Amino acid sequence: MGANPPIKLSTPAASPGGMISTAGTRWDTIAAIATPPGRGGIAVVRLSGKQALAFAESIIATPVKLEPRQVSLAKLTDPQTSRLVDQALVTYFKGPASYTGEDVIEFSCHGGSVTARLIVALLVRNGAAHAQPGEFSLRAYLNGKLDLTEAEAVNDLTSAISKRGQNAAIKNLSGALRDTINSVRSDLLNLVTILEHELDFSEDEIDVSSTQQIAGALDEALIVLRRLHATAPYGKMIRDGVRVVIIGSPNAGKSSLFNAMLGRERAIVTPTAGTTRDTLEGWIEIDGYPLCLVDTAGLRPTDDEIEIESIKRSKRALEEADIAVLLDPENPTSSFYGTIVPNGIITLYIKSKADLEQAGNEPVEGIPASVIEPDGLSRFRAELKRVLSGFEPEMTTGIIASDRQEQNIAQAIQQLDQAKRILETGETIDIIAAEVRLALTVLSEIIGETSNEAILEKIFSEFCVGK
Repeated sequence: MGANPPIKLSTPAASPGGMISTAGTRWDTIAAIATPPGRGGIAVVRLSGKQALAFAESIIATPVKLEPRQVSLAKLTDPQTSRLVDQALVTYFKGPASYTGEDVIEFSCHGGSVTARLIVALLVRNGAAHAQPGEFSLRAYLNGKLDLTEAEAVNDLTSAISKRGQNAAIKNLSGALRDTINSVRSDLLNLVTILEHELDFSEDEIDVSSTQQIAGALDEALIVLRRLHATAPYGKMIRDGVRVVIIGSPNAGKSSLFNAMLGRERAIVTPTAGTTRDTLEGWIEIDGYPLCLVDTAGLRPTDDEIEIESIKRSKRALEEADIAVLLDPENPTSSFYGTIVPNGIITLYIKSKADLEQAGNEPVEGIPASVIEPDGLSRFRAELKRVLSGFEPEMTTGIIASDRQEQNIAQAIQQLDQAKRILETGETIDIIAAEVRLALTVLSEIIGETSNEAILEKIFSEFCVGK
């Protein structure tokens, strides 16, 4: 399929029927495969636009009348050759009661790598345009079917790699984040009304009762926004995964632990020290969290050039870690490791090869674990769960799911903090009101009530084609 020019965007404006039109935005009828490529049992081809029904009927040979919100079985053919392409289920969603707010047709055809592409090719040949990444969801936003937090949640839902990520996306798709932000915006709009009233009647001098009321309103908004901002690290972890880097001395059992956690022989394990020469990664899920386990080369003084480079890579992996697992059969709390693990990284100390523990040895700090003992992995998993439980925020009304959202919340907090400082120093009311209005603006950007072309293009370009 050929590349399409970038979608042109501008500020949406209301049009008849409640729809949204955008000057300069292409409103062709678009088509794309809406399911991942592969050998699945079915694939879905999606059409959206004013001519969706006509384009769909152009490739349907069966005498079927498509009715809104009904599924029809139809034979699809190439109109030029009358060759049968597939027999598919066709569903018609009449706008504005559809995902995009436009007329939408979905073909549920047989899966594989060929049939769905042939159907799209026929639709494009008959006049449809290839959909660009995220264009269906972009139209849903422009037509008022989704706000930006819900649109981002759609993308998070389709790319979720864990149960917690899926749950957070569903919550935001249900409007939890939007509702939290709108609640704060409503309170701030009331505050602006109070400030404007003071400005009209108090000639810039705020009486004591009004000062207390304004300060209270600012404090309440800041409490909610700070709690919301505190969800950002959790949102990043469930979206991108928690990086758990296993480090330790050579032949300490790092690769054995790595393989045992994955449940397969991903890393080579031999009695020879220094077998692992590069970092290896594997994904698991614990307590709903996606974990990226990283196996690394053993750390020790060496003159071997290859091993020196391997150790450098181990240290680089540590710099990106959320959790470091220090594995050593003798002393995982050795000061040698303390000089290597960066400050601020949560560290678990594992005394490996606990099955070889001999009577009379002095106890060493660290969790005794062995991949051979029945409960060896259980001890490690339990400790990982304990650490992961500390990541979950208390707030349940919405999770910050993107850097954009985090930055806007942080800016709103900064503006309201500034408004509070101005209030405390006795500055004029109009300056306080200006700071509150700036906070309102950046909060409005989160849900998309105010937005610009660059923001929209960045958000929707990260979607897959067909969504």
